[in-house]
Amino acid sequence: MSISERQFEAAQQYSWLRAAYYHQDMVETTLEKVAGDPNVVTPGLTDEVPLDYPDALLDGNNVVYVVPGTETSERAHLSRPGVEDPDQLLRYQPATEDFLAEVFA
Repeated sequence: MSISERQFEAAQQYSWLRAAYYHQDMVETTLEKVAGDPNVVTPGLTDEVPLDYPDALLDGNNVVYVVPGTETSERAHLSRPGVEDPDQLLRYQPATEDFLAEVFA
């Protein structure tokens, strides 16, 4: 997880930040695995794109998001522009509160 000491300290105080930093790490890890494919563009690995921009584009126009596998997250992402099929969501197992508390202890 690539966060600053200040971000780490803030995450120790605010549980919602723990989940946000964990999610960012999961997105980066997943996208790094596919970034070598010339058919995949991974704007989600940069800070220059808006927060709601797709994590990846396949063949330049097929939107892909990396999301926690929760009903709420899936429903929210399925309503985004360009997402027409649940297969456009790459799901990961969401972290438990206990796990996040341990990571940021």
